[in-house]
Amino acid sequence: MALICRHDIPIFLANVDTPGKQQKYAIALLEHLFTFLPPNATVAALYDIGCVVNRSLELYNILPVDIHQRLIFAISAMHAYSHQWACQIVYNPRLHEGLGLTDGEGVERLWSRLRKLIPITRSSAQSRRIWLIDRQAKVISLDLRDDLGHWIAQRLRHGVESREASSLEELVRTSIRAHAPAHLKKELDIVLSLQADLDTVNKAIETTRTVLENEALYSSLNITDSFPDFGNVSLEFVRLLLMACDLKINIRKRAVGSFFEWDQLDQAVGGQHNPLGTKIHQQTRKAIAKRTPALKTVIRKFNRYCKSLKELKQPEWTITLPLPLPTDLDALRDDASLLADVWIDPSQAQAPRWLEDVDIRKGICALLLGDCCLEEQRCHELTRRLAVF
Repeated sequence: MALICRHDIPIFLANVDTPGKQQKYAIALLEHLFTFLPPNATVAALYDIGCVVNRSLELYNILPVDIHQRLIFAISAMHAYSHQWACQIVYNPRLHEGLGLTDGEGVERLWSRLRKLIPITRSSAQSRRIWLIDRQAKVISLDLRDDLGHWIAQRLRHGVESREASSLEELVRTSIRAHAPAHLKKELDIVLSLQADLDTVNKAIETTRTVLENEALYSSLNITDSFPDFGNVSLEFVRLLLMACDLKINIRKRAVGSFFEWDQLDQAVGGQHNPLGTKIHQQTRKAIAKRTPALKTVIRKFNRYCKSLKELKQPEWTITLPLPLPTDLDALRDDASLLADVWIDPSQAQAPRWLEDVDIRKGICALLLGDCCLEEQRCHELTRRLAVF
């Protein structure tokens, strides 16, 4: 456990030798810190469970009174939102006077700097591990101390100035409405309404310009020459159909690559291949987890295309619509429609039912599976008769 200053520089570290986030380590670090401070110094401690530690210190005489009176507790900014609303009002650093923009997450940034020691010290002895962490923490402390001027300049430029400008802008906007005379408030509301209408008009103009540019681009592509059968089909329908076709190819490529990674893990677990080892196994799992959100996003986008195409299609258009894909990757792996391309050619006659009806395709697969089962039974019966003969 580490105690750092608000500039993320580590000061003291405590060796956690018991399970759980016990309060004794935080109290020991703070008590040791006060031995180096003047008797009138006040300390603000930002801790994930600072509310619990503060309550414990109020109930029990753990620290001397002179130290407890000069100690202010708050919760680190990221962890404060997981506490109850009443706790956030008292301990949230953004609602606590005197803490400024301190977020209290410097310890997390320190762990990020120390994480490279995990594979190195995994097989080390305890004394060696503690010595190495101590040396690395000292190097981090010296580097951050030497770079403190740059840290303060960056904090002022990107943290304070930008937020201050936005807050001042909001304050000016609010104060105009709050302190304006009664006869001006109505006029101010009219001005703000006109400004909103002007923004709406500008957005409409921009949208119209985009549509015209898309139509010009569509005309330059000579879609009607490349696809003469689309002569009576609307522009929006053709555009969505071509975009769905390209997106389906992208989805299939991503999904098949992800399924190969799954097979690599499954085969190693099943004994068909050599064990992957912890490092390769973790890398494969991380790669799967990293690509899964993007794959689900494009699948949802493709499903929206399918829904829009279904709404735009006219009965006289003999074009087979693409079917939506399941967002569950386990179901997608067994979905036969994943390997089917999006049809961008109109049918000469009515499309066959197996192409448009999912139940028909499932029935065909079930019928084929039943035939295979019957064949398997005949093979077993023939084998039994030959054995008896």
